Amino acid sequence: MRPSQRLLAAVVVGAVTAALVTGVTGAAEPAAAARPAGDAPVGPSVYATMPQDPLAVVLGSPEFPVYGDGVGDDTAVIQAAIDEASRRGGENWLGNIVGGARGLEVGDGGGLVFVPEGTYRVTARLDLHASVRLVGFGSARPEFYVAPATPAFAGEPEFVFAATRRPFVPGTPVTFGNNDTFGTGLVNVNIVVAEHNPGAVGVRFGGAQMFLLQDVGITLADGYAGIDHNANLLQRVTVRGGQFGLLAFAASPGWQTTILDSTFTGQQVAAIRLHTDAKLSIVRTRFADAAAGIETIPDASQRLVIEDSLFERIAGPVITLNDSASIPATSEPDLVRAQNQLNVLNTGVIDSGPLLRTLPSATTWTSPHAGYRVVEATLGLRVTAALGDAESRSTDVLLDATRAPAAVLERVLRSDIALPPATTDWVNIAEYAAEHGVSVGSGTEGDLAIFQQALDEHDTVYVPMGAYRLTDTLRLGPTNNLIGLHPRQTWLTIPDGSDAFADPDDPRAIVQTPPGGRNTVSGLGLDTAPVNPGSVHVRWQAGAQSQLSDVVTQFVKWAPEEIQPGDPAPGDPGYDHRGVGRYNFWVDGGGGSFLNLWAVAGWADNGFLVENTSVPGRVYEISVEHHRHREVVLRDVRNWVLRAVQTEDHIYGWESQAVELERVRDVTFTNTVFFRVATVLGPYPYAVGIVDSTGVVIPGTRGYRPDNVANTRWGATIADVGSGRSVPELEVAYLGVGAPGPGARPAGLRVGIDDASLRLLPGERAETVLTIANLDPAPLRDVQVTIEGTDDLDVGLGPAPARLLRGDEAGVPVTVAASAMAADGTTSLLASLTFTAQGARTVVEVPFTVRVGADNLALGAPVTASSVLSGNVATNAVDGNVSGGRWVSGAGDPLPILTIDLGAPAVLHEAVIHSGVASSEALRVHTVEVDALIDGAWQQIGRVEANGASPVRVPLQADVPVSEVRLRFTRPSATDGVARVFEVAVLGTR
Repeated sequence: MRPSQRLLAAVVVGAVTAALVTGVTGAAEPAAAARPAGDAPVGPSVYATMPQDPLAVVLGSPEFPVYGDGVGDDTAVIQAAIDEASRRGGENWLGNIVGGARGLEVGDGGGLVFVPEGTYRVTARLDLHASVRLVGFGSARPEFYVAPATPAFAGEPEFVFAATRRPFVPGTPVTFGNNDTFGTGLVNVNIVVAEHNPGAVGVRFGGAQMFLLQDVGITLADGYAGIDHNANLLQRVTVRGGQFGLLAFAASPGWQTTILDSTFTGQQVAAIRLHTDAKLSIVRTRFADAAAGIETIPDASQRLVIEDSLFERIAGPVITLNDSASIPATSEPDLVRAQNQLNVLNTGVIDSGPLLRTLPSATTWTSPHAGYRVVEATLGLRVTAALGDAESRSTDVLLDATRAPAAVLERVLRSDIALPPATTDWVNIAEYAAEHGVSVGSGTEGDLAIFQQALDEHDTVYVPMGAYRLTDTLRLGPTNNLIGLHPRQTWLTIPDGSDAFADPDDPRAIVQTPPGGRNTVSGLGLDTAPVNPGSVHVRWQAGAQSQLSDVVTQFVKWAPEEIQPGDPAPGDPGYDHRGVGRYNFWVDGGGGSFLNLWAVAGWADNGFLVENTSVPGRVYEISVEHHRHREVVLRDVRNWVLRAVQTEDHIYGWESQAVELERVRDVTFTNTVFFRVATVLGPYPYAVGIVDSTGVVIPGTRGYRPDNVANTRWGATIADVGSGRSVPELEVAYLGVGAPGPGARPAGLRVGIDDASLRLLPGERAETVLTIANLDPAPLRDVQVTIEGTDDLDVGLGPAPARLLRGDEAGVPVTVAASAMAADGTTSLLASLTFTAQGARTVVEVPFTVRVGADNLALGAPVTASSVLSGNVATNAVDGNVSGGRWVSGAGDPLPILTIDLGAPAVLHEAVIHSGVASSEALRVHTVEVDALIDGAWQQIGRVEANGASPVRVPLQADVPVSEVRLRFTRPSATDGVARVFEVAVLGTR
C-alpha cells in the first residue's frame, strides 16, 4: 500500500500568495474515486490570495494537514480547524455578546478559517460553531466535495455544513444556531454533492444578525436542498439542482433575509419553499429551469418582496401562496389581517408558468405574454394616498405587467454592488506597521498614526483580527478601502473618556469617508466606549459607488438580566451614558450601498442617521436596535431605498420610535420589521413618524405583537406628526404617502374556478364556473377552454368567449358527472385556457380537484355510550378498526345508545355498522335506528331491521346539515340484549 499524499498550505506573505505543497504521511490509502471535473458552480474567486493573520486558522497548514485532492477524507481535519477557530475566539473574548452568561464560561466571538484552493472531501456533517467564518482563497474557489453514495447523506436530510449555536466546548451538546447566534459565515467557497446522496443539504444556515453566505456555489445532483433555514444576507450565491434550492424560514428571532445577486436553477420541486413567515427580500436574483419558483407550505402566511429579478422556464407557477381565507385568522383582524404580503417590482418572467397562484382556490394571475416585465404586483392590504383626504384601502391582487423581450429583461439583473478590492492590492496593516518599526493591535497603544499613514500611501488596507486603538478620526481618501474579514473579531476602538470625542455638538467618527469618495469599508467592528458623548462610529460622505458592508457596533442592550460583571447597572454612573453619544452610522451628505449592518450600541442616541443628501442610497439588510430615542432617522433626504430594515427597542429604550422622517422625498422602505420586545415599559404612538415628507413608499411592514398589548404594539404603523393622521393597521402589504410616480396600472390576466374542490357521490353531478378576466391592453383572441375527464368522471363545458377585450370578464360553466360505479377518491383535473395575444399562442393551466364519495365524519369523533361492558369502551366504535376492539353495551341496558358528535354540520348519506363477533351472524345487531339532532330535537333519519350482515349500510336522509347523531339499538341482537359494535362510519360531505 502506497503512502498517501497530503497537502499543506504554505502562506507566502508580502506578495500575499498561497500555494499547495506536498507532504508524506503514513495514512491509509483513500478508497474513494477522484471527483469528476467540470460540474462546479460557475462563480469567480473574489479572494485570489491569502493575507497573513496570526489569529486565523489555515486549513492545510502543518497544524491542520489535509489531502485537498477530493479523494482523501478531510472531514476530521476541517472540523478540527473550525473547533480551533472557535476556541481562539472564545479565549480572546473579542466581540463577545453572550460569553459568561447562559452557562458559557468563554467568549463567543468565533474566528476565521482560511481555506486555500483545493478540493476537500467531506463524509459527515461539519459543525460551523457560532461566529466562525470559513473564507476561501485561490485562483478558483476551494471546494467541499461529497462523493457519490456517501453513507451520511444517503438517508434522512443531513447537512454538509450546519451553523450551530455555541462556541466549541468539548463535551457539550451541539444545537443549531438561533437568536443568540451571530456572525457565522461561508465566503468564497463551493459545495459540490455528487449523485446518490438524496439526503444531502449544502448548508443549514439559521441564526441571527451578521450571518453571511457570500460568493458561495452549491451544486447538488439528487440532493435534498441547497440551503436549509436562513439568516441575514445571501449574496452572490448559486444553487444548482436538488429538490429545493432554499427551505426558507423567518430568520431567528423572526427577522428578514436578503437574497442578493444570486441564482437558483434546476430544482426538481421548487427553487424556494417558504415556511413560517419567511420574510424574504429577493433582489436581482435569477430563477431558471425549475419545476416551480417560490411556493409556501399550507396554512402559512408570508411576507415576500421580489425586486429586479428574473424567472426563466419555470414549469409551474412562479409564486404560489395561500388564499387569505385559508390562513388562520388573528384575534384583531382590523390591525392584522390574515393574509400574505407580496410585492413584485420590476421583475421579468420568460417562458414560465403563471406569475401567481393562491391555494386552495387555485386562483391564478399572470400576463398573456410569453415574456413580460412585472412593473408591480401586490397581494395583501394596500393603503394608497395614506395620511391624506384621498386615502383608500384595497385587498385585491394588483398586477401591472407589460410585454418585454428577453434581452430587455436580462438588464434587471445588473448589480450595483462591486466585488471586493483585489487581494493583490491589499496592504496588511500589521505587516506595514512592522516594516515601519511599530506594532499594532494590542488594544492599549495608539494605532491611529500608522493606520493613517498606510491609508495615505495605499488605496486598500487590510486589517487582521484584533483590537486596534484609535485616538481620533481615521480619515479615508477618495479611493481608500478598509477591509476586514470578521467584524466580531476585528475591532477599531477609541479610549473611554477621550477628549477628541467629548463634544456632542461637534461629533467625531472613528472612521470618516470624504464627499464623493468611491470607498469600500467592510468586515469591521467599531466600539466608541461609553463615556464619549461626541462619538460616532462612521461618518459616511462617500458617493453613489461606495459601499459600507458587514460592519457592527459594540453590543449595548441595557437589559438588567444580561448585565455582566463590570457592566453598569441601573443606578450606577455608567448607566447614565445610555443614549448620550451621538450616532452609530451617520450618513452625512453621502450615499452608496449599505449591506448587512448591525447598529446596536445603546450608548448612542440613534443608530442610523441619514441627512442632507440626494446621492442615491441603497440599503440591503440592516438591524438597528436598543437606542434610547430613535432607531432610524432620515432628514432632508431623497432618492433612497432601504430594504429589510429591522428595528427593536428594549426595556430601558421604550421611548424609542422605529423611524423618524423629516423633509424626505422619494424614499422607499421594503420588507420592514418594526419590533417591540415584550419587556418594554410603555407604549409608543407610531412606528414611523413623518414631518413635511412625501413620496414615502413602504412595500411590506410588520410591527405587531399580541402579548402585553398595551406596550408592545405600536399605536400605528405611520403617523403625520403635524396633522396627527395615522395608518393604524400594523401589517400592511403596501403603504404609500404622496405620489413618487405614476399610479399602478392594473394589467394582466386572472383565471379562477369558483369551487376548486368539487364534491359529489357516484351517479351525481356538480357544477362550477371557470372565470376569466382580462385586464391587459392586449385582447385575447381565439379563446378556448378544455378539460379532459377520466373513465369515471365526465366533464362538460359551457360556451367560452371567442375574444376578451381589456376589462372583459367571462364565466365558462363546468359540469362534472361521476359514473354510478365511480370509486371513492380524489382526482386532479386541469383546466387549460388557450388564447392568442399579440400574435403569440399561450396556454394557462388551472388545477382543480374532484372528490367522489363521502368522508367518514365519525372517525375519531367524540362519542358517548349509554353503557359499557368491562373495557369495551365507546371510542372503539370510531377508531377506524373494523375487526379489533369493540364497543359492547352493558348487560341489562334496555336500549343501548351511541351518540357521536360530528363537529361541523354536514350533509349525511349513510351509516355503515360493523358488528357481532367473528363467524357469528347471530350476535350482529338486529335493529338500529339513527337519529339526528335538528333544531334541538332528535329526529329519525335512518333505520334497518332484521339485519344479519356485517357491515350493514343504513341510508340516511335529513333535510338540513347535521352535526350530531345517535344510534339506538332497539333490538341489539337476535339472541340477547347486548350490542356488539366494532365500528360505526357516518358518511357525509361538507
